[in-house]
Order: sequence, then structure tokens, then C-alpha cells
Amino acid sequence: MTLDSRSATRWGAQRGLQQASPRSWPATIHLGRALALLGTGLIAFGLAAPTAVLPPGAIAVEPSAARGLRLDDAELRRVTGSPPAPGSPEASEDLAILLWLQHYRTPEMEAASWLLIDRNISGFSRALGNDLGSGNPILLEGLGDFLVPVVRINTAIKREVGRVRPYRAHAELHNCLPREATPSFPSSHATWFRTMGELMADLVPDRRERLRQVGLQGGGNRVLCGVHYPSDVAAGQRLGAEAARQIIASPQWRAFRQDPRLQQELGRLRNVPDGQLPMLVR
Repeated sequence: MTLDSRSATRWGAQRGLQQASPRSWPATIHLGRALALLGTGLIAFGLAAPTAVLPPGAIAVEPSAARGLRLDDAELRRVTGSPPAPGSPEASEDLAILLWLQHYRTPEMEAASWLLIDRNISGFSRALGNDLGSGNPILLEGLGDFLVPVVRINTAIKREVGRVRPYRAHAELHNCLPREATPSFPSSHATWFRTMGELMADLVPDRRERLRQVGLQGGGNRVLCGVHYPSDVAAGQRLGAEAARQIIASPQWRAFRQDPRLQQELGRLRNVPDGQLPMLVR
């Protein structure tokens, strides 16, 4: 199969939807920030192909549901910010949190983190008590379209910043998720999961908090397992939240949300009573 740049980008975003991706320190020093970045402090029980990087300026995407969508590149970069300067107190705290989590994480927590290893919409199925990975073609295709520009800007910033992964910079760190060759800032998983959590929460508002919780935990796992610094994940979450805000405010999203075919799919996904929803964490 031969794909042009735009088609490859869209295919990558959709593929991510369809896959089913210090002993001496007091224990309380870094607990607060670590738990905040992990969402609830517990782990919920989902990749995109390489994408073309657009030049600076507004990001345009032309797939069907998001045709004509423009995201504010400058604002997305502003909210993402920059990683801590090497040797700064913030950089030291980044490392300290990773070392603290490495010491206190349990085998069960490490194993659970693998359940959100892929950027996969099925990771949100538990929030609805329903299978998001099948029988929802309008939802899957539409979300794939809207995620294209978010993947692009995340990739562009990562390449420009070029932050080295924590386990490559600090030999004392031992990751519990696979190592990756891509730069560290901002976290792609945190960006993807936060964006998806906010978009899904807009589509299914009665499950808003459960969907947002998964959206946070998809990035938090990356800190728990030492494959990202906390500041990488925090930046990805800011980027994802702002990207989702802009998407939701767009006429393209409003038209997508009102599509009767989508509403029919969402109606089926809403049919699980509150009392029968599964636990999100354990």
C-alpha cells in the first residue's frame, strides 16, 4: 500500500485508535506531586505511525470529519512550555520523583501499566463499561481525523526540543515499560490520552470524570515506569487539554458531534447503568 504524507498521517492516528498501545528519603517528600501526575495515584487498566512535520504556523488537516480544521500552533506551543533547565531545582525534582516511584512501585502496579501501553481507544472502554474498539466506525474514523494535527504538533515539539529520555541520562533508573528512541518532551502518550479523554468526555458527558481519569492515567503510567520525566507528562497533558479545547470549539467538531450516525453509536455505548460500571482502578 502506498500512502502520501497526509494519508499516512491520518492512517497513523487511526491505527492508534484501532489497536487492541531513594531508600534514604522520607516517603512523603515527593508523594504529593507523584500522585498528582499519576491522576489518582493508582493505575488504570491504550501508536501512531511517524508523521510529517508541518512548518511553523497554523496546522491544517484535510481528512473528512476534520476537513478545514485549524489549530492555533502558537498557543499550543505556549501552553506546552519548555522542560526544566539542566541542573535547575525543577530538574532535580523530576529525577527525585522518578527515583521515589522506582523504589515504591509494586509488581502489580508495573503490570497494570502495560494495559495502557498503546495509544488505543479501547483503553477507555472500562470508563463506559462497553467495547469502544468494535462496532463504532463513525466514532473511530472521526476521532482519528481530529487526532491528526495533535500528533503532528506533538511530534514537531519533541524533535525541536530533543530532550533525552530519563533512563538514558541517569543509569540508576530502571524502566518498567519498553525503552523508546524518540525524544522525551512532551510525552506523546500524555498528549494523546489527555486529548482523547477530553474529546470522549464531550461526547459522553455523563461519564466525563471516568473518561478524564483514564486520560490522565495514560500519561501517569509513563512516570511510574520511568520512561518519561514528570515534566514531560505534565507538558503533554497541557498540550492535550488545549488541543481538545480548540477542537471542541470548532465547527468541524460540532458537525461531527451532531451526526445522527455518531449519536446512534454513542447511544449504544451509554447503555450500561451506573451500578454496573466496572472499577477503573485497583
